[in-house]
Amino acid sequence: MSDQIKIPCLFMRGGTSRGPYFLKSDLPEDTIKRDKVLLAVMGSPDVRQIDGLGGADPVKSKVAIVSKSEEKGVDVNYYFAQVKIDEPIVDTKPSCGNMLIGVGPFAIERNLVQAQDKETKVVIRDMNTGMKIEEIVQTPNKQVSYDGNFKIDGVPNTGTPVEIRFIDSIGAKTKKLFPTGNKIDVINGIECTLVDAAMPVVFFRARDFGVSGNESHLELNQNQKLIDDMGKIRIELGKRIGFGDVSKSVIPKVALVSKADQGSIKSRYFMPWSCHNGYAITGSIALSAAAKSKGTICEEFYNDYSDRGDFVIEHPTGVSKVKLEIKYQGDNIVDLVASTTRHARLIMSGEVHVQKSLVE
Repeated sequence: MSDQIKIPCLFMRGGTSRGPYFLKSDLPEDTIKRDKVLLAVMGSPDVRQIDGLGGADPVKSKVAIVSKSEEKGVDVNYYFAQVKIDEPIVDTKPSCGNMLIGVGPFAIERNLVQAQDKETKVVIRDMNTGMKIEEIVQTPNKQVSYDGNFKIDGVPNTGTPVEIRFIDSIGAKTKKLFPTGNKIDVINGIECTLVDAAMPVVFFRARDFGVSGNESHLELNQNQKLIDDMGKIRIELGKRIGFGDVSKSVIPKVALVSKADQGSIKSRYFMPWSCHNGYAITGSIALSAAAKSKGTICEEFYNDYSDRGDFVIEHPTGVSKVKLEIKYQGDNIVDLVASTTRHARLIMSGEVHVQKSLVE
């Protein structure tokens, strides 16, 4: 009898993230056992993740878990897990819009959704936040296409575009766009705006921490004081909005904003202990909601309050673009539909092996 357990998975890149994608039925039902399996799969806790599939980087230490949905009008349920690299923590409170890009292709590859000729719509329920998402996957000859000529910043090669539309992102975790009830809070002498749209994110002016906002993600990752100071405010806000102690949780995320050179706004997004080399899709939606709302800290850098159009974020490796449809009631956003285009790639299919002694 083998002393290892074999678990079927597809290893995929979704947007600017990557990780293993599992059928929910192939993992233990018990969440404690499931988390032990995911830690073993990724090789955590270990800063190198040398004994697993993790890439020693938060954007490469992610897991997608997918199942057939029984909800009318929804094809599949998507569960996201952020696996901490250096601690035995599996965080399922946040979602990930980049890994979400691979859910449609995975669902088709695993026959959870029947492929149509030319393109296939996959309707997804994000189980971490409750959001509903529509994804359009290119399926010529009823096969998922990956090798297209669409380019996204943060990925070296082109791919086949996957269109994604977030139907109901306002108050994804807290049921409120501004969870504290304020558009600006002042904590430790620093003004900030906490927004919950697709993902709770705390936005700060870059200059309030003595940085320009033009720095690379590598430069910002060396600035431990910046990360610690933002972290203290994040932890305090977590308590104020009923999340409890978020010191070990990745939400809320944090981001710096500054004046754009050519796009809508410039930003640096943290996950939250390191800076993203690009920008999370969910973070993009949160930033667009913050910038499109009058009276937030973004107002100084962006003042287009039109109800539709493109919103372009300048980040360390280029730009991210989301298309917005907004419904206002006075100055307040009451509905926001965000859509964007990314691509995914199937890297490997097979079975991942984990040691029995680590999961039993």
